[in-house]
Amino acid sequence: MKLKIKIAGTRVHDVGYRVFLLKNAMNLALPGLSTYNWNEDGRQEVIALVEGDEARIVRFLKNIQRNKLEMAEVSTVTSEDYVGEVGRTSELA
Repeated sequence: MKLKIKIAGTRVHDVGYRVFLLKNAMNLALPGLSTYNWNEDGRQEVIALVEGDEARIVRFLKNIQRNKLEMAEVSTVTSEDYVGEVGRTSELA
C-alpha cells in the first residue's frame, strides 16, 4: 500500500516534522518513506509518501493525526492513495 499524506498549516516547516515522521516510520518498520516541504496557496505543507502493509500505514497515519509537534501550527492532515515511487526509509536515517 502507498499513501500520500499532507500536513498543512501556518507553521509546519522548520519545527522537526520530517524527523518526527522518520522516527514514526522506523518505529513501525515501514520500508518506504519520502518527505519534503512544500508551499501551497500561502500555507506550508509537509508531504510524506509512505509505503508498507496497510495495518502499519494506518497506525502511522493515526500517530500523525493524534500527535502534532508542539511548535507547529497545523490546520489539516489529509491523505490519499499514491501510485508513484517512494524512497527507502533507511536512506533517510
